[in-house]
Amino acid sequence: MRQHLLLLANPNGRNVTPKKIKILQDAFSSGEGRLQVSFVVTENLSRLEKVINEYKDREITLVGIVGGDGTVMHTRTLLENIWDYCPLYAFFPEGTMNNVQHTLGLSRKDSSVKLARLIVDAACADTLEMHTTSLPSLDINGKKGFNIGFGLIPKLLWLYYGHSAKQYRELEEALHRCAPRLYQAKYEEVTGKKEEDFFDLLSKERGLWGIAKAGLRLLNGSKAGDERYLLHKTVAGEIRFDGKKQTFPQAPSGAYVSSYEEINLGLGKFNPVPSPEANKEKGKFQVVVPYGNPFSIIPQLPKVTNGKKLSNAVYQYISTLELPAERIAQVDGELILEKGFTVRYDGTRKVIRLPVTG
Repeated sequence: MRQHLLLLANPNGRNVTPKKIKILQDAFSSGEGRLQVSFVVTENLSRLEKVINEYKDREITLVGIVGGDGTVMHTRTLLENIWDYCPLYAFFPEGTMNNVQHTLGLSRKDSSVKLARLIVDAACADTLEMHTTSLPSLDINGKKGFNIGFGLIPKLLWLYYGHSAKQYRELEEALHRCAPRLYQAKYEEVTGKKEEDFFDLLSKERGLWGIAKAGLRLLNGSKAGDERYLLHKTVAGEIRFDGKKQTFPQAPSGAYVSSYEEINLGLGKFNPVPSPEANKEKGKFQVVVPYGNPFSIIPQLPKVTNGKKLSNAVYQYISTLELPAERIAQVDGELILEKGFTVRYDGTRKVIRLPVTG
């Protein structure tokens, strides 16, 4: 029986153009006669949900997701809640933020085409399993993701791109009044322009190192006191590790979880790579909670690229993180508002990666 590959492309992704879709379709067409390939463009979440339901009872070997980290999160969430199993995944880096794809060796402009050719050749030879790796996954209020951050990181990005603290507060108020998925419209309403490069810093400058640079620019720049106050604002409400309320030497300025990277920027030459420390304890993830003055953290960021830890932060391995109060979080590149967050370890997912080359 031929293997069946399902490819889902988000045309709203930063680099998902008609030309790119045609290139990928041509790359997968080389498997015709040996593989069954279904390539579907999903214009919105409603269409995506409909397609996932249509393919629910078919024997799918692999699901490819064409877009960025946000597309991966939304697609996985719908698929894993609708299907009764988790398929083998392939993530094509065509969004604004492609951190998880970079982790899988997919950081070059031609990575998507190379990945498509690898999948076709391996599926035809029945050797797909030889090209997989396992990534730990998170369940975030029912959403399926890999990274989540509260507090400092979204604010640094906001200010880095020239927006004001007043506009950030206006965005928070707008999100409180509407569904989180209307974020794009509310962003335009608050800032008076379209969102273009808000998360581009993470994509172009390789993950959290870009945030370090953003922080240093703010620290050395002429930001007004209002912006500094925004960064100093603490994370409201309780923070619980595995059901236990935590206390910290000073008020926390954020809380960060990555299922596969060191939160303390163990990035290895500024390239995100899976870090053994991130999931050193089986069935748990690493959470990092910095406390005190956030500007005392920023000067430390360059040194921790070598694996050293922040001096004013708590590092812990847990299976459940709870922040009950209403807040904004960044989940795999998406800003999301919820009345509290529960983050759970959610097992591992098998994903195709490109071979590591010297």
